[in-house]
Amino acid sequence: MEKAVGNPSVRHRGIVINFLPRKGYGFIRGENDEKIFVHYSDIRGKEFRTLIAGEEVEYSINIGSKGPQAVDVVRLNPPPNDDPIDPSADGRTW
Repeated sequence: MEKAVGNPSVRHRGIVINFLPRKGYGFIRGENDEKIFVHYSDIRGKEFRTLIAGEEVEYSINIGSKGPQAVDVVRLNPPPNDDPIDPSADGRTW
């Protein structure tokens, strides 16, 4: 089933709720407290792409059969390159 595309020129900001690097997905708390799915393939980057709970991101939204999904995700304050993220971390925020 194809996704219905939202307006790609409209950008949103949100905070990462959690991200599971081993599974490649997580959720963002968007504007209006909306929970938005994010997949690693929609994160801008060249190498290992992941997010950290609590970091701020900017994104566009696609609306699909299962609800909103963040696309073209940009990390606004990524950690320095010399501070690697552990890809085996489970992304839990508790």
